[in-house]
Amino acid sequence: MKTIKRYGKVLVLPLVIVILAVLIWIAMVKAEPIDTYHTGWQLIRSSDDEDGSSFAAVYDLTGVGTTNGDWASKSSDAFRIPSLNTRNGVGYAHGTKWLFAICGRNYNNVDDTFSFNVVGWSKTNGMLHNLCEGSGVLGTQAVVVYPEGGDALGETCSVTGVTYTHATKTFVDTADVGSFDGAVAGMLARITGTNITDAIVQVTTVTDANTIICSGATSTDNTTDATVEINPAFWADTITLDETTKWDASGSDPNHIAVLNSGDNEIAMLELDLRGIEYIQFVFYDCDAATGEEAGALKVYGRPY
Repeated sequence: MKTIKRYGKVLVLPLVIVILAVLIWIAMVKAEPIDTYHTGWQLIRSSDDEDGSSFAAVYDLTGVGTTNGDWASKSSDAFRIPSLNTRNGVGYAHGTKWLFAICGRNYNNVDDTFSFNVVGWSKTNGMLHNLCEGSGVLGTQAVVVYPEGGDALGETCSVTGVTYTHATKTFVDTADVGSFDGAVAGMLARITGTNITDAIVQVTTVTDANTIICSGATSTDNTTDATVEINPAFWADTITLDETTKWDASGSDPNHIAVLNSGDNEIAMLELDLRGIEYIQFVFYDCDAATGEEAGALKVYGRPY
């Protein structure tokens, strides 16, 4: 009997180990995998109209100004490339290739423009590295909802219950004082409502703070339930890099930088290999919304791939 008990104890321990191993294996199989391929868009830069009149006005690389591009003068708008590798997080690390998409608002009808530089710094020290510079043009694909959340329509005004007159293409809202404050002829408006064809059209006349005309509106009759959202955001469909691009676009690894433009007014992508770079910043200029045909309120989104 003692011998049987002794052998029983000897057999129990391996059995427990086997059971634990099986349970661990089941837990691993059912666990959420580390997703190193599918990654969401992150907000890289949210700006107003522009950082300065030119890149040199933002970063004086001659050493004369106060922001010379050294680590200490790095802007708070610089974005740190994250390094996450958890089952519930995003699976990527420093040094991967990234795609960037830029969006903004057409304050002056369609095809508004902007100029930019992308600069970077290595980890915790060092000088500014001018990665690339160029310009862009906004297309006609509306942002609608920003990737990080938030309504991308009607930044200047979003007015409901507007009275629309079919014959004159006039929108009037007298219920709220100054409903269309901030609207300027040339801006774009998204119009919806009974008897109106949903569309994004140009504001052609601002009669007063409560009355606008959109001559391009298509409709069949009057209505009192129109919604007018002025100044919706659009994605840039064209990005052009100039000849002073600093990041290698040739040689044995030609993929340091590339531009994927859209020919259909959709989304253009800027591709950058960020090996050795931990902080980046998009610097915007030539995009003062008060100036004709220049974009405003630019935002940048990025994701590794």
